[in-house]
Amino acid sequence: MKIDRRFLLRGTCQGALAVMGLPFLDCFLDSKGEALAATGRPLPTRFNTFFFGCGLTKQLWVPKTGGRDYEMTPQLKPLEAHRAKLNVFSGLRVPLDDNPNYQHWSGLAAAATGISPTKVNEFDSKTIDQQIADVISRGARFKSISASAQGDPKQSMSSLGGANTIPAEVSPLQLYTRLFGPGFQDPTKEDWKPDPQDLIQQSVLSVVADNRKRVMQNLGAADRARMDQYFTSVREAELQMAAQLQRPEIQANVAIPVAPAEMICNSALPNLRTVTPLMARLGALALATDQTRVFNLSISEPFSQIFEPGDPLGYHNTTHEEPIDPVLGYQPRVAQYNVDVMELFAMLLKELDGVPEGDGTVLDHSLVFAFTDQSYAKIHAVDGLPIFTAGGASGRMKTGFHVADDGSPVSRVGLTIQRAMGVSLDVWGKGSMEIRQPYTDLLA
Repeated sequence: MKIDRRFLLRGTCQGALAVMGLPFLDCFLDSKGEALAATGRPLPTRFNTFFFGCGLTKQLWVPKTGGRDYEMTPQLKPLEAHRAKLNVFSGLRVPLDDNPNYQHWSGLAAAATGISPTKVNEFDSKTIDQQIADVISRGARFKSISASAQGDPKQSMSSLGGANTIPAEVSPLQLYTRLFGPGFQDPTKEDWKPDPQDLIQQSVLSVVADNRKRVMQNLGAADRARMDQYFTSVREAELQMAAQLQRPEIQANVAIPVAPAEMICNSALPNLRTVTPLMARLGALALATDQTRVFNLSISEPFSQIFEPGDPLGYHNTTHEEPIDPVLGYQPRVAQYNVDVMELFAMLLKELDGVPEGDGTVLDHSLVFAFTDQSYAKIHAVDGLPIFTAGGASGRMKTGFHVADDGSPVSRVGLTIQRAMGVSLDVWGKGSMEIRQPYTDLLA
């Protein structure tokens, strides 16, 4: 069978021609939850990430004691209301093996993949959210959703590997439109019914299935790999459409708000304090209505450009240029920016915990992974990276602990998270970060 650039997969759908073009190929050139849905099945457990740049100040965030009785240090104070549903991890290592310490990249990539990156600005595997989404997102409308509170689509820490970063929604209005705009059917309404367009789209995809095998038989290895990736994306689209034909089974007590207004989204703290809770609220509602089961929120790029109006330096430049106070022993302006960031993290937790669901809240039926790129931004240090988890993962994760400095690689948190989320794996990470032992004391 001849395949050229004009080749299309064709079929008929309700008497009409259904057509799908091919990707560009070389040959063209020469659960365990307690809350139950109405059917009696467990509600899905959700996963969230929260990314913040430039780390925290060690003297002000690391508790002196471990276990449940740790003190809430000055930079943890904004999280006080969520202490019982929070875990704090300190002293985690980020082994670089033979790779450079890519400034503002190595730490976050290691936390997100369990691998010391071999290139700057590229992940060496799927990020943890996508690995989890592969397991938990079947049946949800969207496999995952990412949002950038500062308004930059590139500030997403969600990736399929390499340069395949999943773009972030860049404003509350854009996020709302993606989730609750065209194509959304409100599962809280008695008159719920699938969108007829979804039925047509599903048929269009299904009618070309027979042609897939014929195409694959005439391709070289490189093109077969590309087609495998392509058909994987088609399959994900099919699953998404199938999900849209089924009414989500929800237990949350929610009402979908009207669309937010257009607003300024940038790195100014006053704007972030407005945008972050709105995006967090929309993410919580998306989880509660089963539009997605994976929600990622970033509030900055790795080299955080957050700034307070009137500050000529801003967060990142301050980490490098502000002298260490000889009496305090740390950078006081940087320390305040650290607190500002923790206040933004608290906004996400508040919104997740503010949506009642079944026997708890959306936060109770979620697991949140909060991570950053540096432990000490002034010198681009990555050992001792601040890491947090929140939420009980539908009873699978114990909370309220400070897991004190034990010298473990940061990948140990990632393995623990995936075990709590029901991902079946014995080992996670690579090289010096390959880990087989999760924090079993945290797993219920």
